[in-house]
Amino acid sequence: MNIQFEMWRKIKIICLVIVGIFFWALCGNLSAEEEVVKVETFISKDGIHPGETFKVAFLVKISQNWHINAHELADEFLFPTSLTVEEDKSIKAMKYYYPEPKSGKFDYSESELLVYDGGVILGALVKIGDDVELGEQKLKAKFKYQACDNTSCLPPKTLNFEITFLVVNPSQETKKIHQEIFSKLDFEKDNTSL
Repeated sequence: MNIQFEMWRKIKIICLVIVGIFFWALCGNLSAEEEVVKVETFISKDGIHPGETFKVAFLVKISQNWHINAHELADEFLFPTSLTVEEDKSIKAMKYYYPEPKSGKFDYSESELLVYDGGVILGALVKIGDDVELGEQKLKAKFKYQACDNTSCLPPKTLNFEITFLVVNPSQETKKIHQEIFSKLDFEKDNTSL
């Protein structure tokens, strides 16, 4: 009976160790995924007049030795980066801006891929309605991406944003802000898309 009890005790310990390792690995991967891509958002003006068009920038910082797929991909099994502004009667996305991707060869793919790495800026050109209410407003947006290192990819991820902007009276003077970021967004280039 003691032999049987000892055997069950050892099996129980082994199971607990295996579950602990699995849990540690799972939590470690989730924590690593959260830190791989960080996004900050910016508005181009300190106040927006009703009926006006303004820019929104998404500063994407990708950890070293990682990349995210570009917005247009030749490989149908990979998940492209995309930016979407949620439209309603007061908000319309006029254009999106994606930077020129880099080309790279990685162990998990037989062909070269188009990717973003380091720091990149994506953007949206947004128009608000003439009848939008004055005061603080929210712009909702989604940023979808898939992060990969040289050997494998994490599952695709979606980040949701609520970006605050201020709608002011047409007679109120406004000024451009964050021009060090918005000067890098060229909505006239061919790599813009809706």
